[in-house]
Amino acid sequence: MKYFLILAAASLLLTSVISKASETAIVYEWAVKPGEANSYAQAVDRLQKSKIGGDRTAQLQLQSISFDGANPTTHRVVVLYPSLAESEKWNAKFNGSKEQAAFMNSINKVATSVSQYMAKPVMSWGEVSNSDTVFDLVRIEVTNPQAIASGLDTMMNSADAKEFPGQIWLVEIRRGQASPDGRVTHEIVVGYESLSEMETWLDYMYQTQAWANWLETASQHMTVVNRSIFNMLATYNHNYSLEDFD
Repeated sequence: MKYFLILAAASLLLTSVISKASETAIVYEWAVKPGEANSYAQAVDRLQKSKIGGDRTAQLQLQSISFDGANPTTHRVVVLYPSLAESEKWNAKFNGSKEQAAFMNSINKVATSVSQYMAKPVMSWGEVSNSDTVFDLVRIEVTNPQAIASGLDTMMNSADAKEFPGQIWLVEIRRGQASPDGRVTHEIVVGYESLSEMETWLDYMYQTQAWANWLETASQHMTVVNRSIFNMLATYNHNYSLEDFD
């Protein structure tokens, strides 16, 4: 059953962007050996610039992770697809190919796979922009998805959040909820142009009534499993962009 059936009771009240049902994100988390980040990035770049790497409708993001607690992940590859069918079609071409063999041979020399999971955007707020390169990643276990979606929507449509400079995504984890951090059902992903922009905004927002109201809702219906920061190192648009995903 589509996730929006769960949100049906609140749908008339939610004025932010609600994503189309088929969009899918596939996330691959890696622990890259110290000093090998450039080699890892070069392997990803070679694949994306190959004929087979670009022969799909998807955006691929290369990210570096920091302040990740006990989670050993240092880098993530996130692939945004318009549908599971598009992901399946591309993997059928990629699996067993010479490009796959070359990529895995390069990657396995410098990195270890940590986890992978499948996710789906539920809602977004703010302006989707490739200018945002710093992201606050909040991984959560949710007991009442409708309440969390409604609570975020209320906060982001309040007068207190009118000048919000970035973008926020509420994401549902569809497969792979057992993460190195613990069980994760959802993520709240907040994008900014810089750490200083994030700091300025949070210094202000933490003092508002809208934030206090959100904390009350959050404390009742979710648990923070982990919180980290990722930086967008590179994006590859293969007939598809973040704006298409929105």
